[in-house]
Amino acid sequence: MRKTEPGMSPFWDYIGMKEQRIEEGYAEVRIDLTPDLHQRRGSAHGGVLAALIDGAVGSAVRSTLLEEQASTTVELKVNYYRPAKGDYLIAKAKLSHRGSTLAVGQAEVFNSEGKIVAMGTATYMILS
Repeated sequence: MRKTEPGMSPFWDYIGMKEQRIEEGYAEVRIDLTPDLHQRRGSAHGGVLAALIDGAVGSAVRSTLLEEQASTTVELKVNYYRPAKGDYLIAKAKLSHRGSTLAVGQAEVFNSEGKIVAMGTATYMILS
């Protein structure tokens, strides 16, 4: 399975997202919360959570790809449950569907206290 290495995704490097665990159709992606990622009330900006969900589902999809394949997001939906505060956030994603052209997954985002703060689904197109 191809793991994201530093330099593979400048955006991930910029905001500090890192894969923690990758298995076939499953991924965990973590981000340490720094003040640069906060909105004005001191919790993580909603866009950070959306990026974390998208990245975690994308990593789960990538774990199923052949070397010559790639994927791209075609749909993303996020439900925010509570303000995302703490030292870090971790998204745990699993695929619910993996076809030849589309993959669908869902991710739950937890704070450093283990409380769920958001969940989302993402659809990816498989590119050959």
